[in-house]
Order: sequence, then structure tokens, then C-alpha cells
Amino acid sequence: MEQAGCQLRRMVPRLLALLPALLLSDLPTLYAQEADAKAQQLAQEVWQANGGENWAKVKELHFTFIVEQDGKELAHAEHRWNVAAGTDHVKWKGKEVLVNLAAPPQDEDGKAAYARWTNDSYWLMAPLKVLDTGVKLSYEGMKESEGVPCETLRLSFAQVGLTPGDEYLLYIDPQTKLVRAWDYLPKADTVMHGTWEKYETFGGLQLATQHNFAGKIIRFEKIEVKRGD
Repeated sequence: MEQAGCQLRRMVPRLLALLPALLLSDLPTLYAQEADAKAQQLAQEVWQANGGENWAKVKELHFTFIVEQDGKELAHAEHRWNVAAGTDHVKWKGKEVLVNLAAPPQDEDGKAAYARWTNDSYWLMAPLKVLDTGVKLSYEGMKESEGVPCETLRLSFAQVGLTPGDEYLLYIDPQTKLVRAWDYLPKADTVMHGTWEKYETFGGLQLATQHNFAGKIIRFEKIEVKRGD
């Protein structure tokens, strides 16, 4: 018994010496869990700040998407999105196409109209889609955008959308939880910065109506939200 007791006493200092290393080995996991929880919390706050709780009440969303550079109009697309029916009537470049969003068409014009809806609606509504299925969230701490300290949230995608390899880094106002800007990262070594400006309220949704993006102005006109309540 005495010999066993001596062996135990010799083992205790060794175990104590190993304890910090054992605790430190769990820190990356703990930090990852904390970051994941922060990302989910921030995404929820962004969704709420933009009126996410009102989205379920929206039956139709009409808007016009415009891109300008040096005073010249580069793109102009009108959308009459029937949210309840899952369709979008797209009018651009002299064409008009009614797209079934649940089963995108395979003809050339149909594909082009569906791509217009995907791109244009995301520029309008990205903050309301941070909680969508397939969106992966990562909290990246405080960073400055246009000289203003912001919380940052990275969005990547699990095989959803037309360009699932794209990533976005959202710069979020710590007080209002509205997106002030984002970095668009189509490739690991490519960063394109865009602002989110001129927020207005439409049917309970907070929507940015203008972006300054890579030397171009993206703006929205004739926004109309029809609710069913």
C-alpha cells in the first residue's frame, strides 16, 4: 500500500503539469463554438433589423434594378415578383419573361431572366437572406469600412445559388445592425467593395436603395411591397 501511495504522489505533479496543455488543446474548439454562436446571433440581428419578421407577410415585391457608370445606364431590369406564387415577371432589353422560380426554365431567355432575378433580388435583399438554408456564417470581429468600425460577418454557401463559390464579407453597424457595406469575393484573391446606402422602409422591410460598387452605381426605383395581412 505504501509503495502504491508513493507512486500516486509522484504521478500527481505530472498530471498537474499536463493539465494546462489539456485545457489549451480544447481552446480552438471553444473559440470556434463561440464564433459560430456570435455569427448566428449577429445574423439574426441583421435579419430582424431589416424587417425579417415581416417577410412572411409579403405577397408581391416589385422593383426596378439600374446600373450606371459615368452617367450612362448600363443595365435596367423591371421585376414584378409574385412571392406567393413563386414567379417573377422580368422585363429587360426589350424582353419579357415570366419565370417559375421553383423550376427555372432551360431555354436561353428563361435562364437569362432567372439569372436577372437571382442577381437583382440579392442586391436588394441580401440582409434578409442571411438565415437561408445553405448559407454558412462566420464571425470575423471588428473591421473598418469607410472609416467606421463595424462588426463583420462572412457568408459562404453550401452548393446553393448560381455561383456557390462566391463569398461575401458584410460590414454591419454595431448600433443599428444594418449592413453598411460588403466585400464581394468571387475568388480568393479578388475583392470588390460595395456600399449599402439610402435605406428606406417598404411594407415593414428596411431596404438599401443604392450601392457604390467597383466604380458603378447600383440603385433601385419603383419599389413596391404588397402584403397579405
